[in-house]
Amino acid sequence: MDDQRVHEILTRILASGVVAPGTKLGERQLAEQFDISRDRMRRILQRLGYEGKLELVPNRGARSIDPGLADARVIYEARRVLEGGIALSVTERLRVSDLDALFAQHELEREAIVGENPDAALALGGALHMRLGELTENALIVETLRSMVDRTSTLLSFFGPNDGPACSCREHGGILEALASRNPLRAREAMCSHLSLVETRLRMRPRCEAVEIETLVRKELARQAPTAHGSGPGRTAAASTNYLSERDIA
Repeated sequence: MDDQRVHEILTRILASGVVAPGTKLGERQLAEQFDISRDRMRRILQRLGYEGKLELVPNRGARSIDPGLADARVIYEARRVLEGGIALSVTERLRVSDLDALFAQHELEREAIVGENPDAALALGGALHMRLGELTENALIVETLRSMVDRTSTLLSFFGPNDGPACSCREHGGILEALASRNPLRAREAMCSHLSLVETRLRMRPRCEAVEIETLVRKELARQAPTAHGSGPGRTAAASTNYLSERDIA
């Protein structure tokens, strides 16, 4: 299996909210599960650490992030500053084709909600925020925003209410309507209001029981085995997160 695929699998698992906070990611065990060398596994874990998707603890190795609500206040404040500015910046220069693409992406998010696939909706919602960042055409803004979105995705997986994705989907629609109005101040207000509401919906305790990361990797590799032998086409974003929606993983 190539390094990028291993990275994608571990990214989804770490953001799923079903890995216990502070869980050690054993370099040797994971290398054996993915059938790659320990050097390659080490580089992948270091990349995930650089991206803020796990913690690299000196002399202790890689561990899953232990998110807390105190972290949420800091992260969401930063996101309001950054994304409020993004909305203000891009509103007046959005092309019709840009707006059409954003509304089409939002429709996919809405369909995921209707199809009762909250994990896919969460991923699509994050992608919508990222697309707005990309429209600034500023690589530093995009890199910073991606780090923030990754961190809040982990927070939402641990502390988000069950109806959180549906609420966010409605609020995303309001943001897009504000962008379509070509009113920068209205767009900034809609974005900041949405991020504040997401923060206030976070719950004090995780919403699901933790599952060992080795179990999740084993389940994912087993699930992908038929595809690896060419038995079907590529999966949709919704299908790729289904295994994390099934709370009977253990």
